[in-house]
Amino acid sequence: MAQIQAPKGVMDILPEESWKWRAVERIAREMAEVYHFQEIRTPIFEHTELFHRGVGETTDVVSKETYTFNDRGGRSITLRPEGTAGVVRAMIEHSLIAQEGARQKVYYFGPNFRYERPQSGRLRQHHQFGVEAFGIAQAEQDVECILLQMDFYRRCGLKGLSLRINSLGDGDSKTRYRDVLVKFLSPKTSQMSEDSARRLETNPLRILDSKDPRDVEACQGVPPAFESLSEKSQRHLKRAEELLAKADVPFSVDGTLVRGFDYYTETIWEFVADGLGAQNAVGGGGRYDNLAEHLGGRATPGVGFGSGIERLLMALAAQGVELPRDAKPLIWLVSHGDAARESQWALLRELRDAGLAADMDYSPRSIKSQFKVADRETARFCIVVGETELASGTVVLKDLATREQTPLPRGEVVGKLKAK
Repeated sequence: MAQIQAPKGVMDILPEESWKWRAVERIAREMAEVYHFQEIRTPIFEHTELFHRGVGETTDVVSKETYTFNDRGGRSITLRPEGTAGVVRAMIEHSLIAQEGARQKVYYFGPNFRYERPQSGRLRQHHQFGVEAFGIAQAEQDVECILLQMDFYRRCGLKGLSLRINSLGDGDSKTRYRDVLVKFLSPKTSQMSEDSARRLETNPLRILDSKDPRDVEACQGVPPAFESLSEKSQRHLKRAEELLAKADVPFSVDGTLVRGFDYYTETIWEFVADGLGAQNAVGGGGRYDNLAEHLGGRATPGVGFGSGIERLLMALAAQGVELPRDAKPLIWLVSHGDAARESQWALLRELRDAGLAADMDYSPRSIKSQFKVADRETARFCIVVGETELASGTVVLKDLATREQTPLPRGEVVGKLKAK
């Protein structure tokens, strides 16, 4: 019978790697809660309309990359390609931003799904840490999200971080800049890729994000977005720059920086890091003040970011960064004989009830083989019981790091290990 393998573009996260994911997620939770964000969990699939209206029908994500299917009721369903639209839908559906002046700050983890060509750091199922903040239109909220993202990366140990920011401005500013791009790029249509030549009519901002050498060449000298900003958007960007400078955060203003979704307005940003080659972005975000209204809710300003976990772990590995391994020391119970094994079974339950990580080999292996298993499982302590210990009501506690052996009354072993 043929072996079944995982589909192309997805990966298994095996036990020798999963602890790194837990370490990153733990740091993310700690930092988000320091900044007073609370966790939200949304479904991994939504009605397809949500992403068509929210992300934009002309974006590559919606037009080319979504996993979309009809369920048994004939409804069009899409596996989420990104996190923001689902969070905004939840905010509206549960009336969390329905009242004037309502504020919400949330964070989330989870898989996103995009049908694209798999490559290093870009999988068809990828995982993301994201935050979203609603109800505050001021640049202070933009910068708070940037600082949270930066602190998260630094707590993980990531080095060589660079921050790029830009502003797409309000609706009028984006329309003006779209016209500027069309005027600048139209004479160069024959030089551009087919995709970008098509985007010139439908979504010219996306051309700036193309990595095709023909498009990169065509965009040389393109006017920066901030030249098309309204006075209000200029003030917003200037305030964000002032706040970043006051926080001693180095940054550069990149007038051609864009994000992949249509809902972005005003401030956008991207963090890049050493160790990822040409595709060096680890995460980014921006403001989306019109999205809630566009999805049927009350007009509510919003801003947030997303950070790919796979790309972050790749960058940390390339930089040789060791994540903190917050694992409980493992206690392994070793038995000599059936009666000792029965006694150890009862002690195993006592250790676990006390919150101690403990395990044992249930098969009748030799003492030597049981110690080999303990070493293979990277146990820190062994508790050994044989006929002598059974008769005296004791155990032998062995520290596998120091090789020290200590006889103990059985009733004291839990307290002794908790103290260690």
